[in-house]
Amino acid sequence: MALSEQEQRALREIEQALMADDPKFGKSVAKETGLGGRGLSLRGIALFVLGLVLLVAGVALSQQTLWFAALGVLGFLVMFGSGVWMLRGGGSVGSVPSAASKKSAAGATGGSSIGDKMEENFRRRFEGQ
Repeated sequence: MALSEQEQRALREIEQALMADDPKFGKSVAKETGLGGRGLSLRGIALFVLGLVLLVAGVALSQQTLWFAALGVLGFLVMFGSGVWMLRGGGSVGSVPSAASKKSAAGATGGSSIGDKMEENFRRRFEGQ
């Protein structure tokens, strides 16, 4: 469903206000698409469905032999792994920065953490009132 012209205009105004207020944050948000930059990939969904099928088959056939119970456990692990994989970026290069790149980025900005910067911005806004 497409947005109306009024909604598109309001969205543009919000984006412009965000970019004017905090350009660094605005750029980082503009780069992200979909579920917070962690889009669902077709491979991830296929792996999840495969894990679900293995899990159900393993549970349904576990009365036959113990090996089918192991198949159910394997199915659960495939489902869990694909879910984690999709949440971490779905295998797309550069979508989620690694811990090492976060540390190097923090070192490049003078060692202050994101929480410190947010707290500083919060204090500046309320001290100005």
